[in-house]
Amino acid sequence: MRGIIIDNIFNLMEKNEKIFFLTGDMGINLFERFIDKFPRRAINVGIAEQNLIAFSGGLVNSGNIPIAYAISNFLIHRCFEQIRNDISVHNYPVILLGTGTGFDYGPLGPTHHVIDDWGHIKSLPNFQIYCPSSNDFASVVLEKVILEKKPTYIRVPKGSFKDIKTVKNYEYIIGENKNILLVTYGANINQCLIVKREKNISVLVLNKIHPIDDEVFKIIKEYENVIVVEDHNPSTGLFSSITENMINFPENTKFYSLGPKKFEYKVGNSLEYFQKIYEMDHDSIVRKINKIKKGK
Repeated sequence: MRGIIIDNIFNLMEKNEKIFFLTGDMGINLFERFIDKFPRRAINVGIAEQNLIAFSGGLVNSGNIPIAYAISNFLIHRCFEQIRNDISVHNYPVILLGTGTGFDYGPLGPTHHVIDDWGHIKSLPNFQIYCPSSNDFASVVLEKVILEKKPTYIRVPKGSFKDIKTVKNYEYIIGENKNILLVTYGANINQCLIVKREKNISVLVLNKIHPIDDEVFKIIKEYENVIVVEDHNPSTGLFSSITENMINFPENTKFYSLGPKKFEYKVGNSLEYFQKIYEMDHDSIVRKINKIKKGK
């Protein structure tokens, strides 16, 4: 998916001379072609992510369209003050492009776990947040946010996502069981789609995670049991965004969260390891569904 988005940036820069692609010393074997083709508009600020954000804000002041690229946790956590003061407060249409979500970089240890990134960003005014859950959406998201002219954070999960075919902000896959709905996004969709095929339940896949579209809430209201599966701390992630609107749901709606409920200093050797221990894997989802069916 990252390759699709990076290729799209390159193509857009050929068409639009106002687009700048900036990075904080990232992209070996990826960024070189930008420097060769666009030496004035491809800028490596070095290991100085805060400067990456400040530089991007300055480019907006001069009428340009900056895309700031880095590993998601360094892009957000290291730069939060600059994101708040240089982008959010001024409502500058800077595009933050973060590679890696959840436990994509799990083997590198807790410093590279990205489970509390967009929850911080959604607390800031003016921002919108996307997490592409399909290759199709990844191919159009840049054009979309450039036209929207808003501060935007795009978190890009690792891997290929071919099973969802949509360029909309969400995809609703209806199953026979109208009692249970799985709601998910990003790297978790593959596990949820396996469960959907086995259990024939409905799955709601989001490409835009903040603010949530009104149509998404209309779908959720149709179900009695809603399971939110995400690679982010539920207290500030999608589970929080949905349940804070509980006053607008029927009284009998029950919400369940599967995801990393607290930050722990754990080291594992794969994404699958973390999906299992934080109950985001196939078996954990099935266990939760079976408990709901039994009324537990």
